[in-house]
Amino acid sequence: MLKLGKDVKVHETATIRVEEGSVGDRSVISAHSVIEGRHVRIGNEAWIDEYAHIGGGGCFDPQSSLETGDFLHMGRFSHLNTGRGLWVGHEFGCGIGTKVFTHGAYESVWDGFPVQRGSVTIGDRVWMPNAWVNPNVRIGNDVVVAAMSLVTKDIPDGSLAGGIPCKVLRENAYPRRLTSQEKRTLFETIFKESILIRNSRFPHCTSFPASFEVIDEDTYMAERTVFNIGNRTIEGAATDFTEILKNQLRRNGIRFRFCVKGAAYERW
Repeated sequence: MLKLGKDVKVHETATIRVEEGSVGDRSVISAHSVIEGRHVRIGNEAWIDEYAHIGGGGCFDPQSSLETGDFLHMGRFSHLNTGRGLWVGHEFGCGIGTKVFTHGAYESVWDGFPVQRGSVTIGDRVWMPNAWVNPNVRIGNDVVVAAMSLVTKDIPDGSLAGGIPCKVLRENAYPRRLTSQEKRTLFETIFKESILIRNSRFPHCTSFPASFEVIDEDTYMAERTVFNIGNRTIEGAATDFTEILKNQLRRNGIRFRFCVKGAAYERW
């Protein structure tokens, strides 16, 4: 049985067959997605897009397991195979068409055909758009794997990797320290995007802010609500605009462990 956290949305066409596990608060399980297996535990604010699939071959075997952190994102037609164990950290972006396998076999091993079985570990803050991961692989923290890549070997922390087979293209690429001006320019861009969204959603409202205040290079105030991007904290009231801004920051990979409670932000 899969235990659902608070405010989890499950589309009526989604399929869930789980012996034991949970999905964290405010997660979304979209149309025609499938979650199956012996043990599946997913963190808070996961997004399982249409036709995404967790489980697959061997998903009810004794070794089968999936453990993920918060902010798992699975794009359309992505697949996480759990047959031999899959462990995923926080903020894993499993993009459209990405496949992660813990086993691979079809033709007879008795006749010398290849068989692969083994767990996969993926660290925190990993982005993998339309890539493929074979069994027995460890991917470190702060890694980007280029689209259309085939990962057959371990990838160390902080790497930009890509290719068939996948190789490290640049070591110690992430995280990168931005200058104060780069940070301000980025926030200004995201703020302007939020203004455009606000205007389209609330065309007749004139009470929204037109500007923001810079407190320091990591901290900005909008509508008396303070976003500390360096510490990933929010202090102040939750409004229609601050929710738009928070969501635009999320779209740019800046995620806060804060939700709205009453009329204010509260850490979860």
